[in-house]
Amino acid sequence: MSVRGAEWISDRSRDNSPAGHNSPDGPDGLSGKRSSKKRKVLSCYACRNRKMKCDRVLPVCGRCQRTGRADQCTYDPRLLEEPHANGGAHADGGVSFTLSERNANDFTSADSSDALQWKVRIQERRIAMLERKLATMDSARNPSQYEDVSPEEPEIKEEMMFRGKGFKTQFHGVTSVMSMIVRYHELQTFTREALKFDHSIMRVKTDFKSFRDRRKKAINEQDVRIFGTDEEIFAALPDRSILDVQAALYFHTWEASYRILHEPSFWKEYHVFWEQRPGNKDQASFAVMLVLIVAITKCLTPKDDVFIGDTTADRQAAANLIDMCESWINQQPRKRLTLPFFQLQCLSLLAKRVNCVKLKQDWVTSGDVLRLALASGMHRDPSLLASGRISEFEKEMKRRLWVTIMEFELQSSAESGLQSALTGLYFDTRAPANLPDDAFTTESQQLPTSQPSEQFTSASYISVALKSLPLRINLTQLLNTPSSDLQYSDILHFGAQIHSAISSLPTWDDDRAALPSALLRLQLRQYLLVLHKPYAKLAPRNDRYMYSFTTVVDTCSSIIATHDRLLSRRILALNNFRNDVLRVGLTLSQVVYENCVRYMVKQSSAPPPTTTETPFADPPHPQPPHLPSAKHQTPPDNPPPLYLAVLPQTPFLAKTLCTTSLDILERTRQLFEQKVMRLGTGYMEYWILSAAVGMLPPPPSPATSIAYVTNACDDILSRCKKTLNHFMMLASRVLALQRDQGDSFAVSLRSTMASVSPSEEGRTPGVNTGSFGGGGGMSMETGNASFPALAGMGMGAAEGGTKDFGHPFDMLQDMQDDVNGWSFPDFWAFDLGDDF
Repeated sequence: MSVRGAEWISDRSRDNSPAGHNSPDGPDGLSGKRSSKKRKVLSCYACRNRKMKCDRVLPVCGRCQRTGRADQCTYDPRLLEEPHANGGAHADGGVSFTLSERNANDFTSADSSDALQWKVRIQERRIAMLERKLATMDSARNPSQYEDVSPEEPEIKEEMMFRGKGFKTQFHGVTSVMSMIVRYHELQTFTREALKFDHSIMRVKTDFKSFRDRRKKAINEQDVRIFGTDEEIFAALPDRSILDVQAALYFHTWEASYRILHEPSFWKEYHVFWEQRPGNKDQASFAVMLVLIVAITKCLTPKDDVFIGDTTADRQAAANLIDMCESWINQQPRKRLTLPFFQLQCLSLLAKRVNCVKLKQDWVTSGDVLRLALASGMHRDPSLLASGRISEFEKEMKRRLWVTIMEFELQSSAESGLQSALTGLYFDTRAPANLPDDAFTTESQQLPTSQPSEQFTSASYISVALKSLPLRINLTQLLNTPSSDLQYSDILHFGAQIHSAISSLPTWDDDRAALPSALLRLQLRQYLLVLHKPYAKLAPRNDRYMYSFTTVVDTCSSIIATHDRLLSRRILALNNFRNDVLRVGLTLSQVVYENCVRYMVKQSSAPPPTTTETPFADPPHPQPPHLPSAKHQTPPDNPPPLYLAVLPQTPFLAKTLCTTSLDILERTRQLFEQKVMRLGTGYMEYWILSAAVGMLPPPPSPATSIAYVTNACDDILSRCKKTLNHFMMLASRVLALQRDQGDSFAVSLRSTMASVSPSEEGRTPGVNTGSFGGGGGMSMETGNASFPALAGMGMGAAEGGTKDFGHPFDMLQDMQDDVNGWSFPDFWAFDLGDDF
C-alpha cells in the first residue's frame, strides 16, 4: 500500500473514531479530546519514501525530474488548495523561487484571479501526469512481448582524500587534483617500482628536499624582518619605465577577464602618483597596488629564467613582493571598507595564484575576501541604496568586483575539492554592464546602454561567466559531497547542460579575447572530466559507458589544444594560473590504463622500503574484478602486484581512443614541464605526471607489434627508464640555469649527477632480471595489435631541445636496487609544502 493511501485510511479511521464525532466524550462533551488535524506533507511522496531531500517544487520536484521519475512525483493534495504555495521556504532555508511560471506571475499579491489561474495550470499538469501514470499501469497489466530492462547502476567508489592522524588531517574532494593522485593506486605501485631501479633519483630527491628546507627557513627568518611599512613599499617600487611596461601587460592580460581596476581612473592616478614625489603617506595604498601588479606580471612572459636554487629568480622576487604587500594589507583597519581595499584584496589573491605561492591557503583566503564582500553588502544590488548614497561609477565597480570575487572563490573550491561558500547563497546583484572602461567615468551620472554579448569589451568575460555560475556552483557542491548519490542519468543530464553552456558562449573576433574566451571554456570543461571519469574507466566492461570514454578524450584534447593556442601567442597566464594540464594528464592516464589490456609482472626482489607512516588513510586498493584475482594477490605486508598496460586490439573505438590519448598525454607532459621551468615549482607533480605517462604503453608504430610485451623485464625497464629520464633531464636543466653555479644546491646536485657513472651503450641496467620471471610472471588477458597514431591532433613538439651542459653524467644511467633506507612516502609528499 502506498504512503498516500495509508495516510488516507489513517485520516478516515481518526474521523470515524468515538472521540471524533458523536461520542459523548467528543467535542460536545466536557471530557472530550480535540480531534487532531493531519499535518500537510511538504515533500513529494517519492522523495519521502526514499528518504531523500526534496526541493518541493511543484508540480514535479527537481530530483524526480532529473532521475526520470516525474510520473511518480505526487504531493499532498491539500497543498493545491493554497493559492500561495510558493511563498514558503525550501528545506535548506531559502525562499522557493523555483516554481513554474514564477517569472510570469507575482504570487505575492493577494489577487484571487492570479491564484485561480495558478491552480488551474497546476491541476492541468497534474491531470496530464496522472494520465501518463495510468497509461503506464495499463501497459503493466498487458505487457508486450518485449520487457523494458532498466540498466543497472554501477557502484562508484568514493574518490576523495581523507588522511592523517589526530587533528593533523587533510580532506580533498573529487574535484581536487590531490584526490586524483592519492586514488590512482596503480600509479603508486609503478612509481614505487621505478624508484627501486635508479639510485640517482633518490640523491636528487635528497638535494631538492634539503635545499627546500633551507630556503623555507630563510624565508621564515626574512618574514620576521618584514614589517609592511610604507617605507618598505616605496622602496620596493621599480623605475617608472619598468612599471609602464608591467602595468600595460597587466591590463592587456588580466583586466580583459577578471575586473578589478578601472583603467582610465588607474592611469589618471598613475600619472598623478609620479608627478608628485613618491613617499607621501596618502599614496601608500596606490603604491601597494603597483607593487602587486609587478608581482602579478613577473612570470607572464616566456623566457629562460635563471634559477636561485630550485625556484626561478622571477618567482622568488614575486613571492618577496607578495609577502611585503600582504603584511601591509593585514595592518589596515577593516571597519571602513573602500574600493581600494577590495581591489588590493583581489590583486593579492591573483598574485599568489598566478605565481603558485601559498596555494594551500588559497581556499581560506578567498573565502575571507568573499565574507568581507558579504559583510559590505556586495551580494545585494547597489541600486537598492537610496539615491545620492552611491554614484553610478561605484555601482558598476561593485558589480564587477562581486563577480570577480565569486569566480576566485569558486575556482579555489574546485581546485581544493572543498565546498564553496556560494552554495545556497542568496544574491540579487545584477550582471555588470558589457561596457568598456572608457564608456563611463567617476563623474558619470548615467551609464550607457550595455552592449550585446557578441560585442567584446573588457567586461564581457564577467557578464558571460555569470550565466553559468549557478551550474558550476551546483556541480562543485554535488561532486564534493561524500553522500552525493549521482546516477549515470544525472551525469548525462549535467553533461548536456555543460555542452549547452559551451555552445552558447559567444565567439569574439578580437585579439584581446584570446584569454577570456579560453577561460570561459576551461572553467566549464573541467567538470566534464570529473563527471565522466568514473564511468569512462568502466567502458571495457559495459559499452554503455563508451560515451564517457569518448567525452573524456575529446575534452582532454580540447583543453590541451586551448593551452597550445595560448602558448603559441606567448600567453602563459592560464597555464601558470590553473591546474588544467595536470588534471588532464592524471585523468586521461587513469582512463586509458583501465581501458587497456593488462598483464601482471613480478616486482623487484629487493624488499620494499619500510616506513612508520603511510601516506594514505585507506588500505591497499583491491584489484578490480576483471584483473587476475585472489591467487595473484600479495600478502598485506608486501607491495601490491604491478600490472602493465598494453594497447587493446578490440574494440576498434577503444583502440583508437587509447592510441589518440597517448599523443595527448605526451603533449600534456611537455606543457607542464614549461610551467615548472618558468616558475621553479611543481617538481613532485611533474614526477607524478611523468610516471603517469611513462607507465602506459608506447605509441604504436609500423615496427611495433605485440612481440614487445613478451619480455616483461625489458618492458618494465623501458617504461621506468623513460619516466626517470624525464625527471633527470628536468633536474639537469635547473642545474644548468643556476644564477650562482657555486650555490650549495647547485654544487650538491651537480656532484650527485656526476657521481653516477654513464652507462655503456646498449647495456641492460643492473637489476635482477630473473626477478621478473619472463613468461612466468606475465598473465595476458587478450592479445594486442599496433595501431598508427592519428594525425591532425594539433599537438606540436615542445619548443627547444635539451642541451649538453658538459657535465659527466648520462641520463640513461645504470639502475640499481639499493634503496638505502629511503622512504617512498617522503618523496611522494616532499613537494607538498606551501607551493601546492
